[in-house]
Amino acid sequence: MEILTNTEALAHCRQLSNLIDSEVKKSFGWLPFSHYMELALYAPNLGYYTAGSIKFGSQGDFITAPEISPWFGAAVTQTLIPVLSYFSNQSLPSQILEFGAGSGALAQSILLTLKRQNQILTTYYILEVSPDLQAIQKKRLQAFVQEHQILTSIEWLVELPKDFSGVVLANEVLDAMPVDLIIKRADGWHYLGITVNPNPRSPSFSDHWLYCDGPLVAGEDLPTCLQSSQVELALGYTTEIHPQAKAWTQTLAEQLRQGIFLTFDYGFPAKEYYHPQRNKGTLIAHHRHHSIDDVFYLPGLCDITAHIEWTSMNQVAQTAGLSLIGYSSQGAYLLNAGIGQLLLDHLDPHDAKNYLPQANGVQKLLSEAEMGELFKAIAWYKNSSHDPAFEEITTNLPGFTGKLRLLEA
Repeated sequence: MEILTNTEALAHCRQLSNLIDSEVKKSFGWLPFSHYMELALYAPNLGYYTAGSIKFGSQGDFITAPEISPWFGAAVTQTLIPVLSYFSNQSLPSQILEFGAGSGALAQSILLTLKRQNQILTTYYILEVSPDLQAIQKKRLQAFVQEHQILTSIEWLVELPKDFSGVVLANEVLDAMPVDLIIKRADGWHYLGITVNPNPRSPSFSDHWLYCDGPLVAGEDLPTCLQSSQVELALGYTTEIHPQAKAWTQTLAEQLRQGIFLTFDYGFPAKEYYHPQRNKGTLIAHHRHHSIDDVFYLPGLCDITAHIEWTSMNQVAQTAGLSLIGYSSQGAYLLNAGIGQLLLDHLDPHDAKNYLPQANGVQKLLSEAEMGELFKAIAWYKNSSHDPAFEEITTNLPGFTGKLRLLEA
């Protein structure tokens, strides 16, 4: 698939490819795929998230749920309010920490909904690794809070705060963390890496690198499901494991002192993720609203993502001290959080001009054919104070009071 781009953009890809080639050379001709993905996304001034290109919206490469509808953020806020109220009632700061806030749309929806429902929020923290996205967020949110006379302080962080108490949010964050590619061979699972193709021909860099086998994967680094013989997978079966996302989740779990961690992303439990028919893994690139199987295509201009394997993520979170609140499809979560009623409370269904576009946006979030099924909502909590009142709150959070799904190994 060829998507035309300009000379300047191709020169940018060339700069990044030269950097990656130099890393391959330093690694004696074989570079782990996770290192390639990290450079393609985060190399200073060259990676997809660090080079200043437009990512979100109709002019970007993809549209996330908060951009599709402000009612996504309004529904999420219903989950957060009982937790924030708990801290306010304890005369403690009520705080939200959002990772990877994108365009700032989710923060904007949450701040406005909290104001409408007279809920105090002391501080809204944003931890954003992309300098250009941080600039976009500041411009948008600082003007927004002034316009709506929102008193909440918004602060941008460069690292995870220690002993944080409050709400932690991550919408489509885990999928952008570099993954390791692995392949099944007769002697076990091997890491897949890249080497430089000595005779590339494609102007889009699609054949600039070649896959090649690396060392064996240690048994303890494999998901539980792949350590057993319960799942029969053919030789050559290729998939991903998520050591960076798991390490990030563990660190976050350890730093959260009291509160909840709520995240949304696309993915599957282990038995679905490592299904025999999913023999090429889940890696995908995104460019100008096109999904591209070739993750070498236009390096630096394409987003690269992998689905999340939620069973392992939950095991890591619970081992690190978190307790599972619930796991659900995004569609079921939003309905349980009251997104339909929120829409009806603020818009008149008889006013077709204003109501129908908003209803269509909500339908995209709920539909199994759109985002409702593939995307999942999962929440954990930590109750270090062992307060029964907080424990009670976590068992009745809007969004997670319906029939929930299991995350068996």
